Amino acid sequence: MAADERSTEQFLAWCQQHGVRTLVVGTADTHGSWIGKRVSATDIAELAEGEGLAFSDVLFVITRDGENVVEPPKSTTTYFPRKDNGYPDIFLRPDLSTARLLPWHANTAALNGTFVLPDHTPVPIAPRNVLAAQVQRARELGLEVRVGFEFEFYLLEGSLAELAANGYDLRPLSPRPYTYMVFRSSVDAPLLQRIRDNLEGAGISIEALNPETGPGQYEINIRFAEALRAADDAFLYKNAIKELAAAEGLVATFMAKPRTDWAGSSCHLHQSLWWTSDGAPLLWDEAAPLSATGRHYLAGLLASMTDLTALFAPTVNAYKRLVPYSWAATTVSWGLDNRSTGLRVVGSSPQTRRIEHRLGGADVNPYLAIAACLAGGLYGIKNGLEPGEPYGEDAYADDTIPRLPATFAAALDRLHDSDLAREAFGDDFIDHYVAMKRWEIEQYHSQVTDWEVRHYVETA
Repeated sequence: MAADERSTEQFLAWCQQHGVRTLVVGTADTHGSWIGKRVSATDIAELAEGEGLAFSDVLFVITRDGENVVEPPKSTTTYFPRKDNGYPDIFLRPDLSTARLLPWHANTAALNGTFVLPDHTPVPIAPRNVLAAQVQRARELGLEVRVGFEFEFYLLEGSLAELAANGYDLRPLSPRPYTYMVFRSSVDAPLLQRIRDNLEGAGISIEALNPETGPGQYEINIRFAEALRAADDAFLYKNAIKELAAAEGLVATFMAKPRTDWAGSSCHLHQSLWWTSDGAPLLWDEAAPLSATGRHYLAGLLASMTDLTALFAPTVNAYKRLVPYSWAATTVSWGLDNRSTGLRVVGSSPQTRRIEHRLGGADVNPYLAIAACLAGGLYGIKNGLEPGEPYGEDAYADDTIPRLPATFAAALDRLHDSDLAREAFGDDFIDHYVAMKRWEIEQYHSQVTDWEVRHYVETA
C-alpha cells in the first residue's frame, strides 16, 4: 500500500478490499525484534487519529532472552525507561502508508509507525525514530539516500523447542556449502518459492536468491528503496523469514556467526544518493569514481566507521565474523569493486553507481545500520571530507590500514565517547544503546562455555 498520505477512510476501504480484519501494529525495539499488538482493523480510526496504541516503555529495556530488565547506570540523566517512575506508557502512532499484507497470516496486515511520548514528541531511543531523524537531515540538504540490502541467513532443521532440547546442536538444511550452485536452490525450490512469494506479497521486492558459502546458508537480496522504506522492508523481511521458516518446522537464523566452522552471515548495504528536486542520481562522475558530493559522503562513511562499528556489529557474536577473508570489513578502507576493503564502489552507470558498506552482519537492526550510514555520510558532506585514493590490493593483508574494533566492548567504548555519534543521534540514544549492550557483554562473560570445559576440565 504505497502512499505518502492515506486517510482513515481510504485505509479502511483498502482493508475491506483485501479482506483484512487483523492489524499487527508495531515496530522495532533496540535489538530489531518486532514489538507490537494485534488489533481489529475497525479500531484503526481511534489509533490513527487519537493518541495511538499504548505500550509500556519497559519494552526498550527488556533483554533479548525476555527474562531481565536493564536498569540505567546510576549517573544517567538522559531518557531511559526505569522502574523509578513505573515504566509509563508510550504510544505507537501508526503510519497508514506503511501497511503491508501478511500473506502467511489469514486476513492480516502490518502497520509500522512512530513511538511518541505523552507530549507527542518522538521517543528518542526508538530505532525507527533515530533513522527518521537522519532521513530528515538528508532532505534538508536536498538529498535522498536509497538503500538496498543483501542479507545472508541459515536455515536449520528442527523447531526452536527441538534445538533447545538437543543442546542447540545446529543441523543445517543442506549437508555442505553450495555457493551459487543452482542444484541446491533447485532442491530447496518449493520452500524458497514460498518464502519469496510471501515476501513479495508483503510488498518486498526481491532481486536475487542464491545459496551461500555455509551449509544451509542463503542470500536473498532486496531491491533498493528510499532509506526509511528500505529499513521497513528489511525489518519485515527478517521477521517474515523467521515466521515462514517456523511454519515449515525449521529455524531461520540471522546470527552473524552461528558456528565456528561455518561462514559468517553478512548484511551488505548498498547506498546511492539522489537529488530530491528532480530525482537525478548524484554519485556519478564521467571522469572519476565518484562526484564531489559522492566523495564527501564516502569519506564520511570512512571517518565514522570506527566510532559507529557497534551499530553495524551489535552483538558479542558479531565480532567472530569480523576476521580477514570472511567477506566482512575489518579495515577503514575503500576500493573500486574490491571485496577486501571496508567500502566498495560499484556500478557502471549514473543509475547504478553506489557504495557498498561491508561491515554489517546479518544480526543488524536495519534502522540503526542505515542511520549509521546516513550519519557518517552526512558528516562527510558537511565537513567537505575527502576519502583519498582507492585501495587496489588485498586490504586484509595490509597491516598499515587502520583496523576496526575487534571486540564489542571496544566498539561500545568508541561509540560512547564519540562526539560524531552524540551529535548525530543525541545523548538519549547513545547512553541507552551502550547500557543495553554492555549488559549483554557482562552476561556473556559470566557464562561458562563449551570451549572452556573442553580445555580446562582435565588440565586445570
